[in-house]
Amino acid sequence: MSNPKEIDKSIATDTIIAEINSSRNDEQIDSISFTSEELQNTIRIEVKMYTDYAEMVGFHTRLSSQSKYNSQIIKEKYVICNRGGKDKPKPCDTLATSSVKRKPNSNKKITRCTTKIYLKMFMEQQITKPYMKKARKMSYFEKEFVVCASKAKIGPTIAHKIRAVLKGGYEYVGVKVTNYNNLRRGVNRILCYKDAQIMINKMNDRGDHYLNYSFEFLCDGDLLATMFWADEREKTFYAEFGEVISFDATFRTNKYKMVFVPFTAVDHHKKSVTVGARLLSRETIESYEWLLKYFLRAHKRKAPKIVLTDQDTTIKQTVESVLPNSRHRLCMWHIMKKLQANSLDLTMIVM
Repeated sequence: MSNPKEIDKSIATDTIIAEINSSRNDEQIDSISFTSEELQNTIRIEVKMYTDYAEMVGFHTRLSSQSKYNSQIIKEKYVICNRGGKDKPKPCDTLATSSVKRKPNSNKKITRCTTKIYLKMFMEQQITKPYMKKARKMSYFEKEFVVCASKAKIGPTIAHKIRAVLKGGYEYVGVKVTNYNNLRRGVNRILCYKDAQIMINKMNDRGDHYLNYSFEFLCDGDLLATMFWADEREKTFYAEFGEVISFDATFRTNKYKMVFVPFTAVDHHKKSVTVGARLLSRETIESYEWLLKYFLRAHKRKAPKIVLTDQDTTIKQTVESVLPNSRHRLCMWHIMKKLQANSLDLTMIVM
């Protein structure tokens, strides 16, 4: 029951990201720019380091296969044990004459040792090329940025624009706005099971920080059945203009199918002012009795002189039970609306 553009600040960002199967292990490392000469020097230093280590522990090394970028800069390089690899069979000509010069035997022994070191150089253009699948993978900090932006009521599209400005351009972001929208949808899917608790936490937080704020709720098992709230401004309006109030249950237009019941009065400028509000899941006598009791408690037991409602029998019985000293009258707007509808039906029958 929270705003779809807003995430409650009481929920930790780490908790939200953890529940969409994210972790700090997937954070990306920014690329470091090297010149070709610096790359070659780096390879030589690493090869020497491994060669020194091999001599220290008692074996020798040799250079093996390698590949290059554009036949210029080394991309991959293997340094293996001197006795590694496979022994190649040497052809022997038994009919050779004695005048043929024989090659000396080699003392090198092949033992197929698998000890080796693998060097791989990443070019800057490979890492930062935008819109590749690897570049579109969101890091933990990207996800954290989207969640924090949502807490500040910033949508994914605006958050992507802000990220591009901070990075210096869209080409440096890598992640598309679609990825931001997908992540925001995943967050909403997780929060939909906690939205009632989010609403209760937010209302309780307002009660801790705002003066003269009233909030009550009632649960039916694990479901939020009804809730009532009124702030200091609404209580002031009721104290001044609360002699005549009206309340009506609106249609269940929200996705939770809960009925919104506003309490309305008229001020000295003949403008409607709200003096309280409530959400309820069922329109029963018990629900309306609970509503009116907490309404009176929030307004210091001051009952209105006149209560205007529609022709709902449930509301009529509740007003007579909880507000016996108040006069109950029907709303003229509802009467005229039904009169016009009935008159139209009658005209259709006559014609």
